[in-house]
Amino acid sequence: MVRSTEDDSRRFPAASWHARRCEGERYCDLFVSAASASTHDDERSQFASMASRALEALEKQGLSPFNIVCGWIRLAKTPAWDWRKTLADMFGASGPLPITALLQPPAVPNRYCEMQLHATRSARQSGVWHGNVAAPAAATVLRHGARHLRLMSITPRRGLPAEASLADLAYDMFAQAGHALSARGLAFADVSRTWIYVQDIERNYEALNRARHRYFAEQKLARLPASTGIGGVLPGAPVPVAMDLYAIAGNEAVRVEAVAPGAMGEASVYGSAFARGSRIIEPGRTTLYVSGTASVDAAGGIVAPGDIDGQLVRMFANVRALLGGSGMEPHHVLTATAYLKQASFRKAYANAASAAGLPDDVPSTVVVADICRPEWLCEIELVAARAA
Repeated sequence: MVRSTEDDSRRFPAASWHARRCEGERYCDLFVSAASASTHDDERSQFASMASRALEALEKQGLSPFNIVCGWIRLAKTPAWDWRKTLADMFGASGPLPITALLQPPAVPNRYCEMQLHATRSARQSGVWHGNVAAPAAATVLRHGARHLRLMSITPRRGLPAEASLADLAYDMFAQAGHALSARGLAFADVSRTWIYVQDIERNYEALNRARHRYFAEQKLARLPASTGIGGVLPGAPVPVAMDLYAIAGNEAVRVEAVAPGAMGEASVYGSAFARGSRIIEPGRTTLYVSGTASVDAAGGIVAPGDIDGQLVRMFANVRALLGGSGMEPHHVLTATAYLKQASFRKAYANAASAAGLPDDVPSTVVVADICRPEWLCEIELVAARAA
C-alpha cells in the first residue's frame, strides 16, 4: 500500500530562489530555481513574484534574461493571461524566451508556479542568441568552437487529422524537431538530451516509444540521447505530446558520450530508446545530464512497488551510480527536478534526498506528475558537473 507522508506543518522555506554557478574557461553557467515569496497570493501575483525572484537571482549573479539558454515553468493550471507576454515584459525581452511552461503542479501546497533557468555568460557578452520565432523558441551558444542549441516547446504540426494516433503525432513531433535542427545546420545525431511531455502517459507511453524507435531507426542514430519522458502538457496547447531538446555540434575539443547504465541496464533493451545519461566533455569541465531515473532494476523491473520510501532509496542509489560512473558525487549536482505521483510524498522525498547527500541549496523543483508506468511513484532528473 502507498503510504502518505504529507506534513502540513512544514513551512515554506525562507529562500524563494536558489542558484549555483559552474565556472569554466572564459564562461560561466548559472542554474536557478525560483518560486513566489508567498503561497497565499492569487495566481497572477504568485507568477509575478516568481519571475521577480528569478530576475533577482540572475542579477545578483551578474547575469540578465538575455543570458538565458533554457528554462521551465511548472504551473498548477492554465493561466487566464498570456504568460509569455507577462514574463517578457517583466524580463525586458523583446522576443520569445527559450522557456517551456508545463501543467505539472508544484508539490508544495497552495503554490501555483515554480521556475528553473539555465543561463550562460561567455567572454563574448553577445554569446547567447535567442530565436525570433515563438515555436520552437531557440537559443544558441558558441563555446570552444562548438555550437550548443536549445529548442523548446516543439510540437506536432497544427492541422493534422483529428483522428491521428498518439504514435503518429509523436512521430510528427520528432520530424518537426529534425526539420528545426536541419534548418540550423544540425541533425538529430547531434542531440544530447530530450525532454518529452505526454498527456496520459501511463496509457500513451507505448505509442511514444513506437514513434521514437521508428524515427531514431530512420536517423540511424549511433548514440541515443539522454531523455525524460513524463506526464505533462503545454498550457493552452491542443496537443497531447511536446518536446524540448539540447543539441551540440561538437568538434575535437567538445564531444558527447552516452553514459554506462550502471545497475539499471540499458533502457533500450526493454523498449525505451534513450540513454541513462549524456556526458558532455569540453576543455576544463565534464557535464552530466542524467535522464529521468526511477526505482528500476537491471531488467527494467520496478523495485519496491507500492512503497514510496523504498522507491526513493533505489531511485537515489541509481542516480549515485550514474554520478559515480562519471567521477561525480551529489555535491556536484547543479540542478534537479523531481516528479512525484502524489504531493503527499513531498516530505519523504526531502528526507530521501538529504539521506542521499543532495545538498539543500541545489536549485530544484518538486512537482506532481504521472510517470511512464503506474507502479512508479517517483522519478528524478539532474545536471551535474566537475572540473577536468
